[in-house]
Amino acid sequence: MVRITMQTKTFIGLMMLCLIGISFQVSAQESHRWPEGKKAAVVLTYDDAIDCHLDIVVPALDEHGFKGTFYLTGSSQSVANRSDEWRAIATNDHELANHTLFHPCRKVIPGERNFEWIRPEYDLDGYSFPQLMNELNTANALLRALDGKTERTFAYTCVDHTIQGVDFSDSIQHIFVAARGLSPVPETLKEVDPYLMPSTSCSNLTGEQMIAEVKKAAANGTVITFLFHSVGGGYLNTSAEAHQELLEYLKQNEDELWVDTFLNVTGHIKSEQERLGW
Repeated sequence: MVRITMQTKTFIGLMMLCLIGISFQVSAQESHRWPEGKKAAVVLTYDDAIDCHLDIVVPALDEHGFKGTFYLTGSSQSVANRSDEWRAIATNDHELANHTLFHPCRKVIPGERNFEWIRPEYDLDGYSFPQLMNELNTANALLRALDGKTERTFAYTCVDHTIQGVDFSDSIQHIFVAARGLSPVPETLKEVDPYLMPSTSCSNLTGEQMIAEVKKAAANGTVITFLFHSVGGGYLNTSAEAHQELLEYLKQNEDELWVDTFLNVTGHIKSEQERLGW
């Protein structure tokens, strides 16, 4: 019969504690993983359904083999006049996403802004929540008529996610996979809310400035979502040259950067957060 001494029991106990400690440390240090071992994710989003998206942006994206996310405002003249072209880019795996029917925004935020261009009937602070939901559901129906899809993401108009001081970001989760907000490149994905996803406005940014944001995301191992409006001339404009410079950088570094749609990237983030218990 093998006799186990008290010293042996003590040694075994210490070893088990060490192993548990090592296991806990490895688990605590476990991080999210991007597809194919990429260092960071990059999402290119374009708001308001503007003709330049079809004329300038889509050809540039297709040239580099990238897919963009286009947040369509249902009342846009471009949607009305060029619906076949919007349908065609969806067939080519670009994402058509929800940016409401009438682009309501908060007209006045004391100490911050007074948007004279917002008509009184489209002041978000004058909306009721049921009214907003009707608009979002109708916009989803319009988008489904264009691309036949049911999974949809959302971009808050003027990045406003409150009505009369009440945050509605939690109340739209049953109809959207994720939603885009506005905040700096995250340092970690652990605290990222998929329904208030960080994004960077590209209005008047140079190619160099946008590339610097990509490098921040790569250094953090996280994600950069770019928010474009006009490209190549128009309101909240980014020059076509700066946009092209960004795309060329992304192409040159595609071994390390995962460039995909907002739907695909946020879906992956949600899966990783669930896997890691975040």
